Amino acid sequence: MNTTLIEQYTAAVLEFGFRADQAADHAPMHPDAADPTDLAAFAERSLRILGKSKGETLVLFGLGNGEHALALAAGLPETARLVVCEADPATARAFLAAHPAWNAPDSRCLVLADTSPWAQLYLLAMSGIAPDNAVLALNPALPEDTRAQYRNLQRLFVNAKPHLALNSSYLSHVGVQAPDLSVGVILAPDEPGLDEFFAQFPDWVREVVVLWDAEETPGRDFACAAPVRHLARPLVDFASQRNRVLDECAGDWVLCLDGDERFSEDVWGLLPACLLVKRLTACWFPRMTLYPDESRCKAGYGLWPDLQLRLFRNEEGVRFTRPVHERLTGVKGRTALVLDAPILHYSRLTKSPEALAAKLKRFDTASGGGISHVLSDDYPTIPRALLSEATFLVGSLSMLLLEENPA
Repeated sequence: MNTTLIEQYTAAVLEFGFRADQAADHAPMHPDAADPTDLAAFAERSLRILGKSKGETLVLFGLGNGEHALALAAGLPETARLVVCEADPATARAFLAAHPAWNAPDSRCLVLADTSPWAQLYLLAMSGIAPDNAVLALNPALPEDTRAQYRNLQRLFVNAKPHLALNSSYLSHVGVQAPDLSVGVILAPDEPGLDEFFAQFPDWVREVVVLWDAEETPGRDFACAAPVRHLARPLVDFASQRNRVLDECAGDWVLCLDGDERFSEDVWGLLPACLLVKRLTACWFPRMTLYPDESRCKAGYGLWPDLQLRLFRNEEGVRFTRPVHERLTGVKGRTALVLDAPILHYSRLTKSPEALAAKLKRFDTASGGGISHVLSDDYPTIPRALLSEATFLVGSLSMLLLEENPA
């Protein structure tokens, strides 16, 4: 189990505080004390199940007032670890301030704190915690509405099956054919780094279909190993623009990327492995927003994993909806949450503050006034090296499989 990831990620989240969050730190943590008999019975039962299962980790969903976490820690076997998932940073911050031995280096008792349930799921999986080596417990003292939130996270953790998608080049002796993949892109002519964007695509990609936000296509070519088709139409809203691209994609699979997004060369080499997974219909990818440089990325409060549904079977009924922050609909069946193939998001590194502000203004306009974006320079960040990134030498992509699309 990789405790360093949980320790450092939680520390970054808790060191950062929005004003409302910091104010909440002064409020008492869930003050109601648990009945001592019920508390002892819960701890005894949970620890007994842990012992019988020979699991490595006990995962408690929800801190509550902290009493259940402390009771479990008091009886924890020396060979096991306790991880408490907490969605309220103020509650986690207050608990860790009162119990500094938790989350210390090499501690066997940890709080994993973030407002995003997807971040908690990803961090558990990246730390080597899986349904087959962990025992799960839901804090019984939580209020009903909060308990439902953690119950959903617990259910998601149980249903998401760890899977390794093997690099198809390792199977070349059985004549595996290159995947039939179209890449669909909508671009603005003033997008910085376009040469690097087009240079990322390998020659096995069937086509790159580009729809420019303009009256006509640019008067220049871009070096690309895959065939490129250029179309032009001024942007009205993002969903209709993406659907126009989708109509032009001929591949069995479609991958959507934006001009400020990249996959690493290693991920491109491993990407065909996703398409070999039986009955798979789509893949969600974490998006890693690099900031303030390429060695760090945004994290916490929904900034990571910032899941993006970008790779999907090109089937009838799959369409984009919503004018801004468009959503892909019509995807059904088995989907994958890819753990270690992040979309590298360069927006904050390649665009000036003025260009970013102009981009957000276009978003506001496309929304018809329904959304107002605010640009901030203040974000929690973590070292990029903390998060898993696949390498071609490993020969596989790590993912969690869900039998139904979580969207």
